[in-house]
Amino acid sequence: MLLIGGRTVYFQFKVPIIIHESSICGFKKNSLEAELFKAADLIIWDEVPMQHRYIPEAVDRTLQDVLGNQKPFGGISVVFGGDFQQILPVIVKGSRSQIIGACLQESNLWQILKILPLKTNM
Repeated sequence: MLLIGGRTVYFQFKVPIIIHESSICGFKKNSLEAELFKAADLIIWDEVPMQHRYIPEAVDRTLQDVLGNQKPFGGISVVFGGDFQQILPVIVKGSRSQIIGACLQESNLWQILKILPLKTNM
């Protein structure tokens, strides 16, 4: 939100508040949001480690459908930012295994990500 034109994930992708493993985002193929994503080359998504893994999975499914491309995120490059060793997703009254299971590292998307570590603290 600090970048010009920056938005929250929930606002930009219309992510449902109650999310489950087969959720999709709330915009349609012929919407203004879909046109925006068709023109996009890059999505920068900060603080993704704090979010449940179902959220990036829902965005991935939706973009694949809207863009008609079966590549991850419909072929749009996505940069996930955040410290994956610092903060876990919040699961209300969740057990340790539920919290670990909600992490992006437990998602099928994790295997296709290229990890670029920050070498110099900026």
